[in-house]
Amino acid sequence: MRRRGFTLIELLVVIAIIALLISILLPALSKARLAARLAVSLSNQRQLLTASDGYRADNNNTPPIQLTYQRGGFKSATSGTLVGICTWQFGGKNCDSWWPLKAFGNLKGFDVEAADRPLNPYVYPDIKPWAPDAPNKLDPAATDRLNLKMTAFKDPTDKETYQRQWPNATSGISAYDDVGTSYQSNFKWWDTEELDVIKGGGPNGWPNAMKAGLGYFRLADTYYSTRFVLYSDQYADIVVNNPKENFIAVNGYGDRNKSIMGFMDGHADYVSLTPGGKEVPESYFNDRYQLVFDPRTVTK
Repeated sequence: MRRRGFTLIELLVVIAIIALLISILLPALSKARLAARLAVSLSNQRQLLTASDGYRADNNNTPPIQLTYQRGGFKSATSGTLVGICTWQFGGKNCDSWWPLKAFGNLKGFDVEAADRPLNPYVYPDIKPWAPDAPNKLDPAATDRLNLKMTAFKDPTDKETYQRQWPNATSGISAYDDVGTSYQSNFKWWDTEELDVIKGGGPNGWPNAMKAGLGYFRLADTYYSTRFVLYSDQYADIVVNNPKENFIAVNGYGDRNKSIMGFMDGHADYVSLTPGGKEVPESYFNDRYQLVFDPRTVTK
């Protein structure tokens, strides 16, 4: 009995149907993958916020946000060298070796050891990051600099860092691998006229301004904790600080002008951002998020 095989036309039709099905299914699969990654990132933020609640309970209701000193942290302010502020000192793993080896000027001081980041013991109580005694810095090739992992601080779509040459990206390395965390502290509230006056008040001006600013967090907790941002991904700073009102930044999820944000009341959300910088107040203060203290509750 003679068996009939497939003709070339039939094979081509089958291949075309398979290709069509793949073209239909791939976008859906890609969307599902991104949705899963977004869920992971939001879960990470909630974990950090829960840890922050523990820190605040132990530290007079102030969040783990502080000035950056060369080794020793906030408690050594009187003896350490004040560098300024960096948005990753609150928690995360050690910085990439670029920071001690190639960073220029005061940027070297932003190589904050995981052992000095105040939120880490609350997120990973069983991990004890190693660092030499202050004021010695962690060696660029130290095992903990290379191998320490703290994935609660990692956004799954984090592919490039903006921290070395902000607001420009450095490709080839994620913010997590660069500075230890994909998420950054909100420091926009630091730029106010009231705090600027205190900052200029002699050698202790900046520490005094930090103490005053941290006091405002109690007001934020009372009046608008559902909107006040503690942490966000890099895109929040990139978008809200851009002076062009029509500015667009596409994030790792393929969305325009959106950021993963963690709020003071403990919830996390994926939020639409308003560009425009200082000339557009809604960039920093609106019904979706607040990066500055509410002027209606903070008086001069």
